[in-house]
Amino acid sequence: MERVNKNNPLSFKLALLGAALIPLLSACGGSDSSGTDNIVNNVENKQPNVVVSTVAEIESGAEVYMTSSATDSDGTVASYQWSQKSGYAVTIRDKNQANASFTAPVLDADTTLEFELLVTDDKGATAKDTFNVKIKRAQVENQLPNVVITTVAEIGSGAEVYMTSSATDSDGTIASYQWSQKSGYGVTIRDNSQANASFTAPVLDADTRLEFELLVSDDKGGEAKDTVSVLVKRAEVENQLPNVVITTVAEIESGAEVYMSSSATDPDGTIASYQWSQKSGYGVTIRDNNQANASFTAPVLDADTILEFELLVIDDRGGEAKDIVRVKIQGAAQTSNYYESCNAQLALNVLNIYDETLNFSSLSGLKKWFCSAPDINNSNVTKRVINLLSVEDNEEDIELWKVAHCSDDDKGFGASMSANLLLQVADDEAKAGWSNCIAQKQMLSCHTFNQVNLNPGELYLNYGLKQGSSQLTNVDIVATNLTAIDAIPDTLEPDGKALLFKKDDTSSGAYFELSGTLDNEHASCSYTMMSSYSFGAELCEVQRLNALEQGKISQRDYTELKYINSIPEFDHRNGSPLVYLRCE
Repeated sequence: MERVNKNNPLSFKLALLGAALIPLLSACGGSDSSGTDNIVNNVENKQPNVVVSTVAEIESGAEVYMTSSATDSDGTVASYQWSQKSGYAVTIRDKNQANASFTAPVLDADTTLEFELLVTDDKGATAKDTFNVKIKRAQVENQLPNVVITTVAEIGSGAEVYMTSSATDSDGTIASYQWSQKSGYGVTIRDNSQANASFTAPVLDADTRLEFELLVSDDKGGEAKDTVSVLVKRAEVENQLPNVVITTVAEIESGAEVYMSSSATDPDGTIASYQWSQKSGYGVTIRDNNQANASFTAPVLDADTILEFELLVIDDRGGEAKDIVRVKIQGAAQTSNYYESCNAQLALNVLNIYDETLNFSSLSGLKKWFCSAPDINNSNVTKRVINLLSVEDNEEDIELWKVAHCSDDDKGFGASMSANLLLQVADDEAKAGWSNCIAQKQMLSCHTFNQVNLNPGELYLNYGLKQGSSQLTNVDIVATNLTAIDAIPDTLEPDGKALLFKKDDTSSGAYFELSGTLDNEHASCSYTMMSSYSFGAELCEVQRLNALEQGKISQRDYTELKYINSIPEFDHRNGSPLVYLRCE
């Protein structure tokens, strides 16, 4: 029997028509009963089945394999036909086979591709399966955006500040803007999520820097930022000038320390600087002249003198204020003739100490000898201080061993030398007039000096022998607060080198005495240094020049003087008082 496919309409209709014609043909005698019957058997064809297997999604550029499982229950699968229904077009390999494949395209966005497999059996029946494959976008590195802010560098208080930006993204678009303030006086940023923003500069009393940042993000999440700072200038408010008042003594005695203190205020700021200066009067050196408080040493003057000083203060905005003060320096406590007063005091001291030994007949006689004898010992000690160190009574002759400090007493210049003075006391008349005083020439002198190349505290002991002398023998040096660096020789030559010493304590005074035998006679000299002794050659020279210009010393004195800060009040050897005399 022939099968009839009910799914085929034409076949089915023809089968029905044949069945209807059979009785008619029989009735017409078209066949006898003994003939063979022709019967058409119409059996229905069954459709095949198909299922596709593949990945649901895959990366761009990867290979995609599609397999199928197709069956036909009443026959066989005759053909396969793969096709793409939608999406980015690809080339299907083996598209008429049970299994096919293609290469996933490289895409910058996720994309779905749709495919279909159609199978046909041996009787023409078909079946199909459709499916989707998602292609993931290619993992390409995002290019970060760029942004630049443009605005003013500085602006006045209260003004409007506009900040504009230029942002680009080479592989996408700018998705967002975010302005923020990083530092400085806080302000409100308008349009802080837009490409351009603005704010109002605050009103400030001092220049202030504000810092801002713009953060931009692209469509793939990449970020970029730029920062900018704006200097907001202080409000132009008129500066209030400072005030200053000096406090010090109205008058002070010669030689004393003068301290000048100040009180300075500024109502709208701070004091930035101080500057002390002297406006008139005898010149002095102002210490700490750029500090709030300053000082100076009152000069030793013969008469009352007014010194005028000014303090200039400047505030942090350039405002100035000044105050002026006058200080009266009292003249030194002495008679109009300083030398006469000095000599009278010395004479009194000598009389009190040595009256029994010297047996002077009167104060005036002693004064006359000390103050009027011209060119004592021919060593030009006129107008110099005489220091009586010892008195020896040799029967009728009195020998005074003295040291003369070449010094202007009130200014403190000095070097030292020594000589023998022999007083021949013959009678009372000689005691009264002392006209028979005989002074021998200088025998031995000594002093100290330093050089720039010496170490701190080091100094040279220099000496001088009487002209025509050969050697100083039996040399002996007694020193306090001094240690010899050079070896001390037994004999010193007239042209020998100076001896190098070092102060044990540089903050304290020192003393040395050099002695020996010169021309069969005992000779010695000594030198005393106070703790304030200055080794500065430059200072020494300035002081010496000042003294020369003021007529305190002569040109000859100037060539001989060495600097000492002050004349000692006590003998460093035994602590007994020293006696000074300044002669005219």
